[in-house]
Amino acid sequence: MRILIVGATGPTGQEVVRQALDYGHNVKVLARNPDKLNVPQPSPNLEVIHGDVFKLEDVKGALTGCDAILSALGGKPGLFTACDVYSKSYDVILKAMKELSVNRFITVTSWGTQDDPELPYLWRWVFKPSLLRNVVADMVVMEDKLLKEEGINWTVVKPPRLMDHPLTGVAPLTMEGQLVRGIPGKTHIGRADLAKFMLDCLTTPQWDRKLVAICSAACAAVADGKDAGDMASVGNSVDGDKMGDK
Repeated sequence: MRILIVGATGPTGQEVVRQALDYGHNVKVLARNPDKLNVPQPSPNLEVIHGDVFKLEDVKGALTGCDAILSALGGKPGLFTACDVYSKSYDVILKAMKELSVNRFITVTSWGTQDDPELPYLWRWVFKPSLLRNVVADMVVMEDKLLKEEGINWTVVKPPRLMDHPLTGVAPLTMEGQLVRGIPGKTHIGRADLAKFMLDCLTTPQWDRKLVAICSAACAAVADGKDAGDMASVGNSVDGDKMGDK
């Protein structure tokens, strides 16, 4: 499959690129700063294009000949930091997809863009109303547009806190909607597992035109009193205080 990846220079985007190449996909990357892309081994299946996801002609040029587009774009937090990266990029991507008859779009937002009483306390009452207020508001704008869009096949993947964990090889917990229910305490997922799930969505209709919340299976293991090390390798670097591309 030939895919275009935007947001590829961020931590999650880098994982999507590496795994897509490992899976044998032909990968295009559209990036304003291509030098930030870190791919250990040069690949004949990778084409890196200098361009801006907010410019229609750049997106159309990169998307030409592709079967799908995956976005790992992310907004920067801040109480007074404006954010329109989700909605603005989506408007351009949607127009490019329709003009080129590309019909598959997979993107990332977050748990709890809409309120739910089962959301983790800190997310619901601390981070979402403050530092991440504008980021979440723009995620909602994009999600609402997708829910009304009948012309393309989309999937919105909604992770909780992102971690720098290696790929576990264990399928994440999934649930349609705002969160994975029944997981008390802290929830997380590694970027590598998130990237794999996004790529797996290319080969199954299960999550077509759905908002799907995911989290690490290790969260359930901890909740059940089991050894999370039996289910996943864990690290300690988190994405809690800085965001750009995911």
